[in-house]
Amino acid sequence: MLLILLTWIYIAITCLNFGFVFRKLFKITDCHFAIHLVLGLFLYTTLTSFIAFFFRINIEYYIGIFLLTCALYFWFRSDIKRYLKLVLQTLSSLKNSYKALYLLLFFVVLAQSATKPYLIDNESYYIQTIKWINEFGYVKGLANLHIFLGQNSSWHTLQAGFSFSFISNYFNDINGFLFIVLGFLFIEKLNNNSNVQDYFLGLVLVFSLFFMQFVNAPSPDLAIFLLTPYVAYEFIVNYYNITASKFKILLSVVLFLCFIKVTMLVIALLVLILFLKHFKTLKAQSLRYGVLCAVILVLFLFKNYTISGYLLYPTSAFDIFGADWKLPKELLQLYQTGTYQSGFNNIDTSSFSFFEKLKYWLQIPKLHGLFNKLFLLLLAIFPVFIWKRKNKKSLFIIYALGILQFIIVWLNSPQYRFFFVFILIFSLQIFITVFKSRKLGLYLAYFSIGLSVIPIFIPLNLNVFTSNQFAMSFSNFKPKNIVIPEKNTKTVTTFSEVNIDGFDFNSPGEEVFFWGTGDGDLPCVNQQQVEYIKTYYKYIPELRSENLKDGFISKNLKRDELE
Repeated sequence: MLLILLTWIYIAITCLNFGFVFRKLFKITDCHFAIHLVLGLFLYTTLTSFIAFFFRINIEYYIGIFLLTCALYFWFRSDIKRYLKLVLQTLSSLKNSYKALYLLLFFVVLAQSATKPYLIDNESYYIQTIKWINEFGYVKGLANLHIFLGQNSSWHTLQAGFSFSFISNYFNDINGFLFIVLGFLFIEKLNNNSNVQDYFLGLVLVFSLFFMQFVNAPSPDLAIFLLTPYVAYEFIVNYYNITASKFKILLSVVLFLCFIKVTMLVIALLVLILFLKHFKTLKAQSLRYGVLCAVILVLFLFKNYTISGYLLYPTSAFDIFGADWKLPKELLQLYQTGTYQSGFNNIDTSSFSFFEKLKYWLQIPKLHGLFNKLFLLLLAIFPVFIWKRKNKKSLFIIYALGILQFIIVWLNSPQYRFFFVFILIFSLQIFITVFKSRKLGLYLAYFSIGLSVIPIFIPLNLNVFTSNQFAMSFSNFKPKNIVIPEKNTKTVTTFSEVNIDGFDFNSPGEEVFFWGTGDGDLPCVNQQQVEYIKTYYKYIPELRSENLKDGFISKNLKRDELE
């Protein structure tokens, strides 16, 4: 916990300075402290993403950032002092019960961050994605080594910029930092009595128990779950009247979300709607908006192109470049099919009719099926509650986006995590329509955060929630974690060097699941996976040169046999 706290302080100082740079560049005023730090994270992510095209994100990059941060701290020292004073005043203005709530949240998140990561995706590609960026930056054709590595979220680039990989593999805690930063904003809104939407945003903490499973791994999903309600809040509050500064904040947060996870592209429609609705007010700074959007789009497209050979991985849309490292179409289809089937509990539903698919999807057991049913229920009843609200138009637009998101994920991968944020927004908007008591919201937040303590310290069997044999239990907090956190992996295995058709790589033991890689030395991929693709698709990974930095191609065994 102590070492994580020190890294959080470092991240906070870095983001504080980068936040001021971002706000100066885009002339943003009147920004909440928590969102100021988010804007700092956004700029830091953008810079790190750009550098990763040319250099590894390792000790030399950290030294450069440290020197830059020192210079920026000297430049902005008066602004920083004023801002920190304002934060302390805000904290002191909270009622004691809300101060205690934040203190509880802070220590629960800190303790959870010190435990071993729970999410299975951490073992399949999060660790390896970050490791490649730390050791080499963005690598051409990395998707040919492991098709999941083609996803390469900018959230993992951000974690690579704060992982201190040259020291140890203990630091994996950007999600915990974001949670305690935005938790401050949520509790402040819950403490306020100014409007009902403040209550809505504060109630996001009611989902803390669910969020905790994402805290100790750098999952992009947590950033989506925490930041999207803020976007919805600002859209509703500013629908009829918005300042240029507030619009730039909202645009920046939405671009950050899309940069983190392209599945959130539907949220960009909220910004477009506000821009068109308030065009006369906002058109004067259109150039700044355009430049920011263009920078993020270019980084996103060329990151995808570098790693997979496709601009819009995992689709082949706009496949206009013939890179030699491009992932073969057959393997791209393997990824798409696997991703789609994961939304149906890994069952092939290609022969099902629409209604058969829907029936099966709703009957998926345990947590997945529960959220599937809940989302359709909310889609059915939410219009009734919209009718009773003053913010009918803005709420209807968000509702329409929820439907659009469902259509998109249904056609691609109907996993609950891709629409869970709409479950959160719809259920909380219904709640604030029915229940007006702020004390009830406070009690529910305490209850959710309090329940989060149990799995951190007490072993639990999660069989009632999941059928995944690799996700049956949380790792628990140990006394040593008060100072030293757990490593960034929960995979316990022996890695071995393997050679298949001239390709040398490190593989975990046979007990590790098919897509699993853990924290193996680079290049690392599961031998089961390589042999499966070789047998059924006639491809194996191959280095483009003798240098790992030059990346990978997929060697076509059929063509070699013909030759």
